[in-house]
Amino acid sequence: MMQRRWKRGLMGLSIGIGAGLVVWLLAHLWPLSGFLTRFEAATYDWRMVLATDLPEKPIEEIVIVDIDERSIQKLGKFHQWPRTYWARAIDYVCGGKPRLVGLDILFDRDLRHPTEDLEFVNAVDRCGHVAGAILLSLADSSRFRYPMAAEPVGFPAQRFQVHLPEKLLYKLPAYDRLEAEFIAYLEACQRVGFVNMPADPDGVFRRLPLFARFNEHAYPAFSVAMALKLLNVESVFYDDGQRRLRLRTANGDEIRVPVDDQGRMLIRYQGPYGTFRYISFYDVLMKFVPQEYFADRVVLFGSSATALFDLKPTPVQPVFPGVEINASVLYQLLHRQFLLRWDSFQALLYLLAVCALAGLCFIFLRPLAGSVVGLLFILALVLCSLFMLVNHSAWIPLVQPLLGVLFAFAGAYMYRYLHEERDKRQLRQVFSRYVAPAVVDEILKDPAKLKLGGERRVCTVLFSDLEGFTSLSEKTEPEDLVRILNAYLSEMTEVILQAGGTLDKYEGDAIMAIFGAPIDQADHALRACRAAVRMQKRLDRLSREKGNQGFPALKQRIGINSGEMIVGNMGSSTRFDYTAIGDAVNLAARLESANKVYGTRIIISEHTYQLVEEAVVARLLDLVRVRGRQEPVKIYELIDLKSGPLDDALREKLAFFQQGIQYYLERKWDWAMNQFRQVLQIDPNDAPARLYVLRCQELLENPPGPTWDGVFAIRAK
Repeated sequence: MMQRRWKRGLMGLSIGIGAGLVVWLLAHLWPLSGFLTRFEAATYDWRMVLATDLPEKPIEEIVIVDIDERSIQKLGKFHQWPRTYWARAIDYVCGGKPRLVGLDILFDRDLRHPTEDLEFVNAVDRCGHVAGAILLSLADSSRFRYPMAAEPVGFPAQRFQVHLPEKLLYKLPAYDRLEAEFIAYLEACQRVGFVNMPADPDGVFRRLPLFARFNEHAYPAFSVAMALKLLNVESVFYDDGQRRLRLRTANGDEIRVPVDDQGRMLIRYQGPYGTFRYISFYDVLMKFVPQEYFADRVVLFGSSATALFDLKPTPVQPVFPGVEINASVLYQLLHRQFLLRWDSFQALLYLLAVCALAGLCFIFLRPLAGSVVGLLFILALVLCSLFMLVNHSAWIPLVQPLLGVLFAFAGAYMYRYLHEERDKRQLRQVFSRYVAPAVVDEILKDPAKLKLGGERRVCTVLFSDLEGFTSLSEKTEPEDLVRILNAYLSEMTEVILQAGGTLDKYEGDAIMAIFGAPIDQADHALRACRAAVRMQKRLDRLSREKGNQGFPALKQRIGINSGEMIVGNMGSSTRFDYTAIGDAVNLAARLESANKVYGTRIIISEHTYQLVEEAVVARLLDLVRVRGRQEPVKIYELIDLKSGPLDDALREKLAFFQQGIQYYLERKWDWAMNQFRQVLQIDPNDAPARLYVLRCQELLENPPGPTWDGVFAIRAK
């Protein structure tokens, strides 16, 4: 049994691991890889929405001066604004002494109004801590935008470049062009970063490359450039093994930023649009906002207006201002709120572990229970992925494990169908000949209860035989004999199966049946006795009902014994039968034959009697030694099943007989003979009483020696 469970468990593990590997391969094969990647990203978005706590009030550490619809309505079209608006706004904000001002706007030179451009540049220069934006782009010959051999003339590249290790530099996204036309403005900026943010394949902005490569040099993203300034970062290192950017500050502190193999960081959004404090550009220009409000804050200029096309889809909201994405990245870097995504190896181990556990569970469960467990698996995976994001800031795979569980479920039940259903069909084919359909169904519910090949078990065996069948067969035509025998065996088999017995075999008119196997039956002895009594009654009825059809009056002898025996399918590899062997089986056969000696119809052994004495009417018949056994055994005549008080005659007869047996064993044979004669007065046809009267007479005439123990030796088989 244990070996079978181990084998099944190993098969479940194999199926689960196989399912995991199949999912892994599908996830890396086109075109499914793109679908699964998008599906995983969608589940991440859902998790991010649930994991993001809405702040009670807007974050004011970073303030966004918004070119909103109101500003455009009040000041006119954005691209027609004079640069003096910007100069006035920057002067006003910088007068409040903010920590840093970031302009998330791409400025070109205004060739028509150079004096206004100069006023704007001077305002930026006066402020002294302004971060500007540049655009990195790919070449597009269809638009006559060709690769640039170097940075634009006059662009202070060395001041804005970041030195990175080569092993990281060449993993960064590379661009062909650096769009920086307004050189004077950029020279006035203290920091510069690129503002083009590549989206994921589904168009959602989940990650940001912290640096990008142009002309073999690294430039920071706009929000990263501001963070490097605010954190006072002096150098950047890269840990390739753990895929961490190490930002080392002037005071020796080190900030470890998890990135992917392209140097991209997962963006941790602090909430939906409006999580950071927004102030209308118009209100700043009109000085409606107190200047001191900007003190020690980071101020970002950007736009939420639809007309300026800087709205992007994000995990937390489908329409989200780009300037607030930069605010989220900056806040994340300043507060070290990083998100971690498992690498491919960790994801594979997790996938295989989940699938192996699922396969191990499914292989032992029936489909309905497996479906429930499968749903629990899915729920557990979803909750685990959410828990890891909320409590450990980790994006762990969800779609692949879910798909792996489904594959493991399908694989496990495909295996069960192909292998176990085949075994069940074989079992049904084999056992339908032996046992009742209900017992077959019970076996098939849990075939593990059935140990094929033989096992030691305590059961009860019933043997039956027809009295005088040999002489009947000699004087009956073969066709009639077959008809009689078939009718008899059909009736007796039905009784045995109804009692829960297992039909072992027919041998001519003889029947062998087992109770307590292959399904355990705590009351196997009582079932056998019940079957024996009903068989006698059914045979009497059969003889009466078909007597006018030439059916002879048949009598049947039955022997029953309980004990330990070997039961199971036995025979050759190509032909076998379910049977029982052992000393207990042989004794039952001897007891069937012993009925000839006593003139009885059902004899049970003391082993059976001890199990059923409260439920049957029986009398001690003798102490015998059968052929092949040295130890004597008490045998009992089974008269009937207890169904109420005994009638007076039967009770009196049994009392006289039992007293007679006691006197007989005490060598008081004359007293015993008187008791047996009392029995015959009540029932002149009582064969055992007549036998004992003869025995007592013989013992009185020829007394045995002192070694006589009352044991009667039955020589017949």
